[in-house]
Amino acid sequence: MKTWLALLALLFVAGCARPPLDPRADRAARDFYAAVQAGDWGRVDASLSPAMARGDRRAAFEQVRRALPPGPVREVRAVGWSRPDGADHVSAVHLYRFADADVVVNTALQPSGPGGSLQVASFLANRLPKGVVEANRFSLSGKTPQHYAFLVTAFLSPLVMVAVAAMAAMTRGLRFKIAWMALALVGVGSAWFNWTTGEGGFTAAQVSLVNMGFGRATDISPWIIRFSMPVGALLVLARLLLMPARRDEAAA
Repeated sequence: MKTWLALLALLFVAGCARPPLDPRADRAARDFYAAVQAGDWGRVDASLSPAMARGDRRAAFEQVRRALPPGPVREVRAVGWSRPDGADHVSAVHLYRFADADVVVNTALQPSGPGGSLQVASFLANRLPKGVVEANRFSLSGKTPQHYAFLVTAFLSPLVMVAVAAMAAMTRGLRFKIAWMALALVGVGSAWFNWTTGEGGFTAAQVSLVNMGFGRATDISPWIIRFSMPVGALLVLARLLLMPARRDEAAA
């Protein structure tokens, strides 16, 4: 059972892989971090957007530079990015790994003009507690019964919906068959579970179709598992189970 859960979970996790960050934005964000880390204020000033360049920002960047871990960077990679619909700016998130610490850097970039170079509109660096990146990886090791119960229920919810919809499709004499099949796929509410912390919750005011999935804000954030309650499938199943009884009453 545990092996099947692991395989299913890995398939869903693999399906949640985000597209890579645009190489141009990736390079601009890394170059700006390198300039801040080296204290190259000429490069820093030249990379700032007009709004960001207002006032004296050097003291703030110097404070950020001093808070960075000492020593060389062991690894750096883009772990997330976002671009609002219709916007020309992108927010890039990078993980910098040092020997004794990890730093997450969020760099907002915007073009200086049509076809122009990317400029830094905001820059934020946060030092992570040791072990956070590893703790947020998806794993079945060391999890509680609540973790397994939620994971099994999350997988069962869409399976129940699809199975009942198939039952409705194959049931003879069922009027408005398409409507019943559609109803079987309707989920009500949204249950969520933080795979790292074990915290969860439920939002009742939500209606969706076959809502189940894995997701996280960045590649180093906690995994959040969500699914909707198969209320529509239960209603359709009750209708199907009542059909033989009604036929027997009519025959009598």
